[in-house]
Amino acid sequence: MPSLTLLGQAMVSGLLAGGLYALLALGLSLSWGLLRLVNLAHFALALLGAYLTYQLGVTFHLSAWLAAAAIVPAFFLLGVGLHAVFAYFRVTEFTSLLVTFGVTVIIESVIQWFWTADFRRYETAWATASTRVGPLFVPTLAMPACLTAAGLAVATWARLSFA
Repeated sequence: MPSLTLLGQAMVSGLLAGGLYALLALGLSLSWGLLRLVNLAHFALALLGAYLTYQLGVTFHLSAWLAAAAIVPAFFLLGVGLHAVFAYFRVTEFTSLLVTFGVTVIIESVIQWFWTADFRRYETAWATASTRVGPLFVPTLAMPACLTAAGLAVATWARLSFA
């Protein structure tokens, strides 16, 4: 039987990772619910953004925040362009599912070709930092990321509920 500390640490890690997964799911839900497009490439694009952040950090020694300042607007424009193409061709829900599945396969193949399947971690001073809360350790970067994700989810809910 694992100790209570180990179970608590697993719960903290799971909640913090789940916050980021929830933010990704929120994006997929919005595109499906509001735009009526099933964008399976959403997750592949998020993965590509993470790899590009890693590459900019390793190659040009950019901080993750500075890399994100360039990558997030570029991927936003890519998403708007993808939606514009779908709107122009009047793509249906099922067709969008098939097309974005193909885009996902292409993106993941390019990622595996360029970065291979090896585990990678962008090592910074903040990447391993944590704050001790009782017997548990809370990762310094994961907490604000999870709180930001929760804030965006609540703001989205409020905007859609009271619009």
